[in-house]
Amino acid sequence: MNNEERYRSTLGGMTPSPAWQARTLAAMKQAQGQKRPSPKPLAIAATAAALALAVTGGVWLSGRMGADPDGPGVARTPEPVVTPTPSAPQAWNESFSIVTDPSQLMGKNPTAGRLDELTELKVYEEPSLTDDTLQRTLADALALEYGLTITDYQWDSLKDYHIPRPPTLTAQCADGSQIRLDGLGTQTVLFDPARQEEFEARLTHKLTAVSRATLAQEQLESYTFAGERYTSLQTFFVDDPTQPLSEQLYNYTFRRFSAQEGIVSQNTYPSVKGTYPLRSESDALASFRSGDYWGSHCTAHPDQAEILQVTIEYDFSAYPYIQPVYRILFTQDYWDEVIADWMHDGVDPSPFMGVGIAYVPAIDPKHQDEIPYYRLFNDAPAHHTPEDLN
Repeated sequence: MNNEERYRSTLGGMTPSPAWQARTLAAMKQAQGQKRPSPKPLAIAATAAALALAVTGGVWLSGRMGADPDGPGVARTPEPVVTPTPSAPQAWNESFSIVTDPSQLMGKNPTAGRLDELTELKVYEEPSLTDDTLQRTLADALALEYGLTITDYQWDSLKDYHIPRPPTLTAQCADGSQIRLDGLGTQTVLFDPARQEEFEARLTHKLTAVSRATLAQEQLESYTFAGERYTSLQTFFVDDPTQPLSEQLYNYTFRRFSAQEGIVSQNTYPSVKGTYPLRSESDALASFRSGDYWGSHCTAHPDQAEILQVTIEYDFSAYPYIQPVYRILFTQDYWDEVIADWMHDGVDPSPFMGVGIAYVPAIDPKHQDEIPYYRLFNDAPAHHTPEDLN
């Protein structure tokens, strides 16, 4: 199966069922002329949702149409009932990933169950790049390391983007391979999948040659609306449980690489901005419960969510700062009804459940002005606030 066939197969499995589409089209025709409600802050079209699924393995449920409540003296046809109504209001506007067991999205973060050991952590900073000189030097070194020959460079400074982003350098290689650098912090190489083992061996040697440490493997999984398993990139990271937890987290973040189907990605070792105190786990959970959190997943009832796991990981989103964030894994019992409606015909929904991931900045809020945080989804800030719940 080539890349195009693989893409079409994956995208097809992540599209809501034909029955759901038919019901929705019927509802749209029946509701023509009725005013739609204003979209939620992060609402997106169905096509964009499917594309996001191919990257995140998540589910984004768009809002349903409703009658205009502000039309005095105008008779309006009630909204057609196209699906059973979930027990919780606004459930159809919520988003999550589909799994058969929450452990499929828990990973092997070393901070799980040990957050009380961390009271402060370092924040790292990407260097400010005004031209592509440093990136070209790094790309040349990577090409030499992987036995590639660069034939062309393309640089995008992204200076006109409304949210700061690291400049991107894309280097095309003679054999069709490609090296992509996002700033100096993230390196991605696309190559012939037949060389997968060769590239993995090179990176494994690179990470273990000095310390002679062992590598642990992490793989996250979720499912499509067709009931097909969607596997994220396999990640390998240096695992040394004898080190302090902060150092284990550093290894988990920076001494790692991901590899799958002709794509390898790794993070570099950044410079230190400083060491900052952490807000407590309970404070981060209180922020989530109030509706103040980040991420592509969302719920209208965070106060009712069942918390499955809380860890701290480093987030590369808020350029130029690579900072720790709380990763909160949660679920809602009424998501079962949504899954049952969206799964393809013939797929038994009973083995599946919805799991969401919320992010809360881990640095003490008093340093927020110095170390601002944001996270993007579909090129927009994915920030949920208490006002969104009203």
